[in-house]
Amino acid sequence: MRKFGVGLFLVLLTLVINVFGQGVPAPLTIRIQPFITGLSLPVHVTNAKDGTNRIFIVQQRGIIKVVQPGTNTATDFLNVSGVVSNSGNERGLLGLAFHPQYAANRRFFIYYTRQTDGAIEIAEYETNVSNPNQANPTAIRTILTIPHPISNHNGGTILFGPDGFLYAGTGDGGGGNDSSNNAQNINSLLGKILRIDINTPVGQVPAYNIPPTNPYAGATPGADEIYAIGMRNPYRFSFDRGGTNQLWVGDVGQDAIEEVDTIVLGGNYGWRVYEGNQCTNNDPGLCIPTNYLPPVFQYTSASPNPRCSVTGGYVYRGTQNTLPPGSYIYADYCTGEILLWNNNAQTLLLDTSRTISSFGEDESGEIYISGLASGTVEKVVRARASADFDGDFKTDVSVFRPTEGVWYINHSSNNTFRIQGFGANGDIPTPEDYDGDNITDIGVFRPSTGEWFHFLSSSNTVGIIHFGASGDVPAAGDYDGDAKADFAVFRPSEGNWYRSNSSNGAAVIQQFGLTGDIPTPGDYDGDGKYDVAVFRPSNGFWYRLNSSNNGFSSVGFGANGDVPAQGDFDGDFKTDQAIFRNGAWYVLLSSNLSVQITNWGLAGDVPVVGDYDGDGKDDIGVFRPSTGVWYVIRSSNSSFLITQFGLNGDLAAPKYDAP
Repeated sequence: MRKFGVGLFLVLLTLVINVFGQGVPAPLTIRIQPFITGLSLPVHVTNAKDGTNRIFIVQQRGIIKVVQPGTNTATDFLNVSGVVSNSGNERGLLGLAFHPQYAANRRFFIYYTRQTDGAIEIAEYETNVSNPNQANPTAIRTILTIPHPISNHNGGTILFGPDGFLYAGTGDGGGGNDSSNNAQNINSLLGKILRIDINTPVGQVPAYNIPPTNPYAGATPGADEIYAIGMRNPYRFSFDRGGTNQLWVGDVGQDAIEEVDTIVLGGNYGWRVYEGNQCTNNDPGLCIPTNYLPPVFQYTSASPNPRCSVTGGYVYRGTQNTLPPGSYIYADYCTGEILLWNNNAQTLLLDTSRTISSFGEDESGEIYISGLASGTVEKVVRARASADFDGDFKTDVSVFRPTEGVWYINHSSNNTFRIQGFGANGDIPTPEDYDGDNITDIGVFRPSTGEWFHFLSSSNTVGIIHFGASGDVPAAGDYDGDAKADFAVFRPSEGNWYRSNSSNGAAVIQQFGLTGDIPTPGDYDGDGKYDVAVFRPSNGFWYRLNSSNNGFSSVGFGANGDVPAQGDFDGDFKTDQAIFRNGAWYVLLSSNLSVQITNWGLAGDVPVVGDYDGDGKDDIGVFRPSTGVWYVIRSSNSSFLITQFGLNGDLAAPKYDAP
């Protein structure tokens, strides 16, 4: 790379900033992170809201699994396979809801089709008093039974609303065109959203009370349990955990339209008179639009469109900035497409090979999908790459030149160059995404003063913060899981970590490590948060504290003189231990605990791990200071990236923004 004179440099710098700016983030991009495999027909994912951060998975043939935080192993929580219809199709164990006071009373409820005759039942169970991860196998009582002789359109969701009442969504009874006209019949419980009060003593008949504001409570005609009518098959619905706590329902269409509704007390959503906002001509004389509430949005599933069945999802209110807050995520069962409604338009986020039977939330509001045929549960995560200065989810070849205090960046999105003065000789590069906009921000840590300087890409403003002291080693990363990097340092003289959380400004001090240790933070447990971690050259061990459960881990992998080069090389969204040893790479893959050995580089090369090809897996790469050449093996197709970019003495940015 040519060195520019000061005057020419300033002109070029102004030009580059004006023309190329900070980069424009790519459209919202998500990936699905493996969570649990080997399941049998998973149809629902949920949590108990009891502070344990466990995930519960409902399997259609009658077994509920529980997964402990920080693990990828599911154990049996409840087996009711002898009670539920196990013929598959649309019948079986379909729903699970934990009482709002579950942590104290151990009560939960299941929704299923009865084995003997296919009737819909809601039953109450409780967790074993001595084992919180196992439920008592016998129901305390049956709450509600609804005859359902036809096998399809069973609904399936039960949830407790913000009012403390239990909500259930029932299908129209099956068949085509609601031949029994149940959805518009206010004396039938089919084709409805129901609401009941189950805070009643065991032995009461009936087992529930009627909320007095239900639209037909105490009236004749009208079933007291009804909350809203006119549903075809409200298979999956959810409450927005923020905002106005609105109830969102994905109502499966027949042959033409899939719709999503927001449900209000006493609302009529049109079926079988309307499918979406289209008159079905089943009852043409009733096609008066003002008599019904239209969907919030809809999409076509009419032949030859491959879409066929909406899987209702959630309004996103998570903490990891995976999706825009307040947007609604959902899917089509037949295509496997994951889609987003942003209160204005529908956007395709990801086209998967999954038959997505359900979405689910964990306690922090992050989203999961269940793949029925694949037997999988996966977490929806935001795509990202280290040293990604243009927001295209690919690592950019980039250096900081301390002698000039200048950054040189080659944008992978359009092969343009960015030259920016930021920093001084002696500064340590700290490129990270400090503002959460999917673009890596230029940043430096000044050891002489303990100050951080960062140039925010979202606003083109400079931030300065005093956090650290001379001799500290910067270790910035997303420790609190809000998709923004936190300022963090490791103080070798004390073995202490000091961190300032971006989510709430809280200061955290943690004793972990010894003098001589090298900080190696990363997301080793796959929970979306960085773990405090070090590599100890004196004995070749890696030590870490898992953020998911505060569990301690140690792994012998390396030797004195090795250079740690951690990254996610297998694409399982967990950081792998890796070392560079005199031109050879040794990678311990977290997905299968195998060791990958690759000869790539020479002694004296600098490891520059990053996702240069944007495939979600980090690539092995080195920067050779003596020649200023980069050598990268792309994981997507094993091709080579060899490029001249930099000079001897330059500091390669990807080395300092560890994946």
